[in-house]
Amino acid sequence: MQRNPILIKLARRVRQLRKINKMTQEELAEHCDLHFTYIGEIERCEKNPTIISLQKISQAFKISLTELLTFADEPRKAGSNIDTLNKALQLLDLAKKLGETEIKTK
Repeated sequence: MQRNPILIKLARRVRQLRKINKMTQEELAEHCDLHFTYIGEIERCEKNPTIISLQKISQAFKISLTELLTFADEPRKAGSNIDTLNKALQLLDLAKKLGETEIKTK
């Protein structure tokens, strides 16, 4: 049986994000209110998840649904630059707060 290319991309993306977040399939499933075998089936391209399941998965990773469905091998769209900029600004703000905390503790 030939696997659908989009399901392969999705499987890789979910596994990648799960590993980055240092989560097991069981932990991800718990955060999503899904069964851990379902997460495994998604990662093995055995299931075509619903949009609701994808939304739950993206929320568990604390990312947008758009970001979940952004694959490395596809060209970036114009809106993704805004997302990247917003994330960079959030990181700069966090770094500033961490710097202020360090100054106060000295």
